[in-house]
Amino acid sequence: MTLRLLHRPNSRSARVRWLLEDIGAPYELVPVSDEEKASEEYRSRHPLGRVPVLETDEGIVFETLAVCVHLAEQYPEASLLPAPGSFDRALVFQWISLGLTEVEPHLGEMRRAEESAPELAEAARGRARATVGVLDAALADREFLVGARFTLADLLCGSALFAARRAELVSDAPAVEAYLARLEGRPARQRAYAPD
Repeated sequence: MTLRLLHRPNSRSARVRWLLEDIGAPYELVPVSDEEKASEEYRSRHPLGRVPVLETDEGIVFETLAVCVHLAEQYPEASLLPAPGSFDRALVFQWISLGLTEVEPHLGEMRRAEESAPELAEAARGRARATVGVLDAALADREFLVGARFTLADLLCGSALFAARRAELVSDAPAVEAYLARLEGRPARQRAYAPD
């Protein structure tokens, strides 16, 4: 399978790059400029002009979750998704959902409101911090979120937690801090986040 990842450094496409490195799939990294993202040609790939976009032999997939699930299913030998219908698979999607719907949106709301509406920013900060607390409790006695191995939940929810750490929301979450250190130690993540 030919894979081309349309990419911007320090964006959500780095998560897809991490996944590609973790599964060991050969891929072409295609940097995309702001000007290119605004073009009509690029918007034929992603209608909102964003990254990531994955081009495959079968067609184009955009949006991080869709791209990551597709790749995890295409490379089952990487064991990043438990078997369809299994309880562990439900747990993987539970933790992905928590990261992508309960951490990231509140971080975005917090950043947008900091200058104009400090009370809204503080409320968003509190909601994100509460979710970090839930994840800290879940990670208190385990290395990864589901089972004894790294899964797509760790890649995607972990990425949201890295953003929470940058926002200084994990200092009271020692299990999350230790978890992020473990994720940072993964060679695939180091390759994916190395400067382009």
